[in-house]
Amino acid sequence: LVICELSTADLSCDVIRVIGADYGRRDQTTCIYNWNYNNVKNIYCSRPTDKVSESCDGKNSCTIRASNSVFGDPCQGTYKYLEVAYVCLRSGLKHFSLFA
Repeated sequence: LVICELSTADLSCDVIRVIGADYGRRDQTTCIYNWNYNNVKNIYCSRPTDKVSESCDGKNSCTIRASNSVFGDPCQGTYKYLEVAYVCLRSGLKHFSLFA
């Protein structure tokens, strides 16, 4: 899931299990509408965050807002986005396995 800066997303399923989340920018093509090149040229400014796990893990729904006020500002002057990797578990399932 990708959430552009200043946008909000709702996650919902039986049980949300967050694998990881990253806030910042790692490319020049994601979430670039209505922004000029200078706002997306820094692609080396993302950092992992546990805040999504803290807010959503184990719940059946949560709302996430991609903003500096929530995640801090890893790259001032750059338009950022939040990437969230998660899986939906069935109710009652407490463990899961991922296979690469």
